[in-house]
Amino acid sequence: MNRLLLWFAYFLIVTTPIQIAVCLWIFFFLMSPDYSFFSFSTSEFMDLTFLKYLKAWIYSWLWNDFLDVIWSLPAALMSLLKLIINTWLGIWLLPIARKLNG
Repeated sequence: MNRLLLWFAYFLIVTTPIQIAVCLWIFFFLMSPDYSFFSFSTSEFMDLTFLKYLKAWIYSWLWNDFLDVIWSLPAALMSLLKLIINTWLGIWLLPIARKLNG
């Protein structure tokens, strides 16, 4: 269990550049006059990219009403919050996991 916690902390930290790239990708779409920070939903982002196939596949597996609610949230806000929370959690968890592993 302790090794899994250490691996998870490293995973959160190592995936930070990927999350930054996704945030920049979303902000690239926001530079067009068609969208604003709060009007560009995650669903629209997925429809405009190659992720539309992933979206269709996930709709076949999960509850559609729940996905409608989650993907109606602003893409920029959700990606920024995910970036901040995951990076902070990884940095906070890493010393604790190292101490537990001895």
